Amino acid sequence: MNVTAVEENAMDRKARLVVAVAGCLLCIVPGLAASATRLIGDLPHRGPHPLLELAGMDTEYGVVTTEAGAHLRTIVTKPSNSRARLPAVLFVPWLSCDSVDFADTSTDGWSLMLKQLSTQSHRLWMRVDKSGVGDSTGTPCDQLDYETELGQYRAAFNALRARADVDPERVVIFGGSMGATYAPLIAAGQKVAGVIVWGGGATTWFERMLAFERHALELGGTEPARLSTEMTMRANYFSHYLLQGEAPEVIARADPELAKVWPKIVGTSGNLHYGRPLAFHQQAQRQNWPAAWAQVHAPVLAVYGEYDWFESPAAMRLIADVVNRERPGSAQFREIPGLNHHFTRFNSPVAAYKEQDGVADPSQFVTIVLGWLRQLP
Repeated sequence: MNVTAVEENAMDRKARLVVAVAGCLLCIVPGLAASATRLIGDLPHRGPHPLLELAGMDTEYGVVTTEAGAHLRTIVTKPSNSRARLPAVLFVPWLSCDSVDFADTSTDGWSLMLKQLSTQSHRLWMRVDKSGVGDSTGTPCDQLDYETELGQYRAAFNALRARADVDPERVVIFGGSMGATYAPLIAAGQKVAGVIVWGGGATTWFERMLAFERHALELGGTEPARLSTEMTMRANYFSHYLLQGEAPEVIARADPELAKVWPKIVGTSGNLHYGRPLAFHQQAQRQNWPAAWAQVHAPVLAVYGEYDWFESPAAMRLIADVVNRERPGSAQFREIPGLNHHFTRFNSPVAAYKEQDGVADPSQFVTIVLGWLRQLP
């Protein structure tokens, strides 16, 4: 078919008009918003996953530089084409040296939870990798102590509040697992909109470690006649290791029999405990988490999974109890039946401990958090 120059120009104008109208619709209608992902700053992406793309969300891989010179990878997601300053959430992660980055196809409980909350909350979310994890540079994770890591999250919090697209009066801190112990230390004395915690309580690290070991012994099928002996030996060891700050080799020289406990403790390997240095755990023991919670002047939501053997419901309730003692009615404690530490549903506590036949299902947690967030100013 022959097309004259005039007809061709008219067709070009019509095509440009269609594109322009479509672009405007994408700007105006949230459901049609186009997503965009970008890498900013000079920190290269080295992770196993491609840059994250979430429908209807803009994703930014950025960087925060700490006073000590670590370059931390931040991952920010927010509704596409948002113009006004947004309420925001800082996610403070777990103890392990696993990255907060994930693929858009990830189906584990943590990734599903973070994807659902970030895409459904109409808020800006920032996740941050500790030094030596993912793209982040600085002290390797297996050498990183508790207080240095705390400083890294404080730097991320300050960077989040300083963003031009964030309402600094409406920032929520969400601590998951070990992050639940960092959350009150970051929020104490600061003006935050709220604090959410999952999987980490407010008892001392010594108490937490003892409870963790007991749960592992009981759920692992230890003979009842051995329980008291095993727990007494662990309590003695933790007294030296956590309360007195002694290293395993020091304990071994002083008491060769007691030294036999170290390899029995869950997560020990050489001079690492859960992949972290001794100083991390000894500094964690020195923290006063109830005192920090008493200085959090914001609504608090503490949520616990019924089959989370990593933590105890009493340690989680303590958070709400401390906050409500200072500011009655400002904290909630919620327990979700059947969930373990990793937002996976099981039929029994033993199945959860053995991770048998579990189904990743953060939906109830997400519903609770979204409802709580909607109630904030």
